[in-house]
Amino acid sequence: MSDPMADVGVVLAAAGSGTRFGTRKQYLEIGGRPLIHASLDVFAQVKAVVEAVVVCPPSDRQVVTDLVAEWSFPARPKALPVRVVGGGERRQDSVLRGIEACGEAIVWVLVHDVARPLVEVEHVDEVVRAMRSHGAAVLGIPCHDSVKRVREGRIVEELPREEVWTVQTPQGGRCDVLREAYSASSAQDWTDEASALRHRGVTVALVEGSPDNIKITRPGDEARAARILAARNGR
Repeated sequence: MSDPMADVGVVLAAAGSGTRFGTRKQYLEIGGRPLIHASLDVFAQVKAVVEAVVVCPPSDRQVVTDLVAEWSFPARPKALPVRVVGGGERRQDSVLRGIEACGEAIVWVLVHDVARPLVEVEHVDEVVRAMRSHGAAVLGIPCHDSVKRVREGRIVEELPREEVWTVQTPQGGRCDVLREAYSASSAQDWTDEASALRHRGVTVALVEGSPDNIKITRPGDEARAARILAARNGR
């Protein structure tokens, strides 16, 4: 008998051009493993996740397909099917293509940036539980610094920091709702899935994650990620 709670797909966003980083960072390694493998390692340990879709630059589809073929995670009871699709012009276009590639059995979808290789399994599990309960959920951390709204180089407003969080990935919701949200408002530039889902009237729960779930964005970030990973393995 199939598990009715095993109905989650994950879209791994790896279609970025790496403009700020200076190269396509999705092919970097951390701890001796490619970032794509590091992300697949995590989601392979999430019981509810039954398939993954890696969205990459269209010109790199064969390269990524070969990279995925080299991945394995022996500790998972059953193999995690992984598809590779070409992305679009914007992140949201790429994510939409990933969602459209999900199988018919997928009810819920998580979207995760491959550039965040240090997300932890327990936090993904918490996001899954929260999105089932509320309709959508994201991972994030509270802001501990003073926060200002700035316009044209000048502070125009102080924001209450207890109400400000830095949002991470994964972010997730119902597969059909997120697909419709991106399809119906293609002219809008969404910064993340939470924004698109909230625009559709979906309640988005916020799950507290870890400051270690950093995004590799600029040169030097990969060295910081490697230090975090080494410390984690040391524990």
